Amino acid sequence: MNSESVSIISDGLRLDGSYYWEESSLKKETPLVIVCSGFTGLKRIHPERFARYLTKQGFMTFGFDYRGFGDSEGERGKVLLEEQVRDIANVVAVVSNRARNEGRKLVLAGWGMGGGLVLDAYQHAEELIDGLISMNGFFDAVRVQKALRGELGWKQFRAFMNEERRYLAQGGEPREIDPFDIYPLDEISRGYVDEVLRKTPGYGLTSVLDFADSLIAFCPEAHIDERYANTPLLIAHGAENDLHPVSEARSLYATYPGPKSLYLLPEGGHTEWMLDDDPKFQTFASHVADWLQREF
Repeated sequence: MNSESVSIISDGLRLDGSYYWEESSLKKETPLVIVCSGFTGLKRIHPERFARYLTKQGFMTFGFDYRGFGDSEGERGKVLLEEQVRDIANVVAVVSNRARNEGRKLVLAGWGMGGGLVLDAYQHAEELIDGLISMNGFFDAVRVQKALRGELGWKQFRAFMNEERRYLAQGGEPREIDPFDIYPLDEISRGYVDEVLRKTPGYGLTSVLDFADSLIAFCPEAHIDERYANTPLLIAHGAENDLHPVSEARSLYATYPGPKSLYLLPEGGHTEWMLDDDPKFQTFASHVADWLQREF
């Protein structure tokens, strides 16, 4: 797989990105696909995983690290979703220029939380984006938090947030919080994070209350309107996803006003199958490639 490193400036910070393609396979008519990570992901994890598959099918792809992650500039490990949305929009502004110069359509894809981030980023750059792919995402943070925690757990989490806010408002120093206490994982996904993601060089994060505020306000489904009416969307989701319930995919499908397709990966959870040689990943990525070929 060929790669070309580029720098893109987002809010004055340099983001590290890369184009990927295979010289012997690249087709002139295929779209350029930007693959966005989930909120703590690195380009060398899922964006490169999809690149290794899609470039063999004749596509060019692009991956990057959000500010504060990987080799990108910014405060280490800090996550504000609204900043990640701007990072995506600024990446689109640059990558779309190459796509147009090469006569390609531009498709914006997001994995996990990135599946919702790309929907919000579309509003900043709608004229530059020809298609959207939302993979294993969620689209209303409060709805998902209640599903994962239950009503009692949600009340306890809100009490924790209120106490932490009170502490800070009285002059307390910001305290690091495990982000997965704010964004709880199901048991299988936590195992994948511990056994696969945390062992990736450069993976690591901290969090403060600002991330909790940013997450709870995250509701891309509420922002979908007629601007999306002419943009094709693929919603691809694990049929047995216990972290981001399949009801999230169905809700987005019901809400989205434009051309849309819903694919549910049989027996697929959230991330435990995200390995290059896993048959479920191969099936999932194949469906993404087939959709790209049909639509563009």
